[in-house]
Formats: sequence, C-alpha cells, structure tokens
Amino acid sequence: MKTRSSVYTFFAITAAIMLLNSCTGESTKAIRTGDTIASFSGTDLEGRTFSLASHKGKPVIVRFFLLNCPYCKADTPIFSEFYDKYRQKGLEIVYVNNNGANAEEVKIFTRELKIDFPVIFDQEGKIAKQYNVKVQPLTLVLSPEHKLLAALLGGVSEAELNELLSQYIL
Repeated sequence: MKTRSSVYTFFAITAAIMLLNSCTGESTKAIRTGDTIASFSGTDLEGRTFSLASHKGKPVIVRFFLLNCPYCKADTPIFSEFYDKYRQKGLEIVYVNNNGANAEEVKIFTRELKIDFPVIFDQEGKIAKQYNVKVQPLTLVLSPEHKLLAALLGGVSEAELNELLSQYIL
C-alpha cells in the first residue's frame, strides 16, 4: 500500500511540476523541487499582512484553493488539525484564493470550515501567477529554508504532510 501511495505522490508531484513549468507568456522562472521559493506577501481576510519572508526558518504550507472544490472542503479539516497540532513547533499554513467573487464569499468559506490560519483573497491572482499556478487545488510544502519539498495537486492527506514535514516538526 505504501508503494501505491508513493507512486501516487510521485505522479502528483510530477504533474504539479509540469504545471508550474508550463508556458504563460511571462518570464516566470520554473519552480522545481529543491528550489528556494521567492517570497510573496498579501493581506489576509482579517486585514493582517502575511509575508512568506517573515516565516523564514519555519516550515510553511501554501495552499491555492477553490471555493467550489470538493477536495478543498474535504481536506481543509486535515490542514486545520495539522496546524493546531504543530503551529507551536513553528509550522505555518496559508491559504490563497483567487477565484471568489469577493472577499466576503471567501470569508464564508473559511467560517464554514473553521479555518484558523491566514487566508489571503488574491483577487487579481498575482500570487498564483508568481508561482505559475495553472490548476488548483495545489499545495506547496516548504522547508524552513523555503525550499520546495513538494507540490501536491488535488487532495492532501495527513500521512503525506507527516512524511514531508516530520523532520521539521516532530
């Protein structure tokens, strides 16, 4: 069963990397596993500024999500539990949305799912464009040095998060 999970993870990472490398007509550098991710900043739904650079030295999960996505609704409780369990050990999670009609619509989603970590409504999609995100949901898992450990397309399990981040949070 672990082999099957590893194969699925390999294909998900490969697909995500291919999507991140796709042509956009802009000069966005392709992101590859092991690359240090450029910082971004945005305002979360509470009006606070979130800057990836301010979390240097901590593992970070960046999730590009959709409001109408069944994976996003199904695995957000996993992210919330993971965050509650490991935030005292430095873990940061940030959700980024660019498909809502307005910030209020995104706030409703976060209230319904009881999200306790920062959520950025990136109406113009600048953050997704910076990372050349073409398909969502996409989860970027970053080491404390903000090197890309994995780009996971679709739903994410607690086992995957544990496997990728255990050396940094346990």
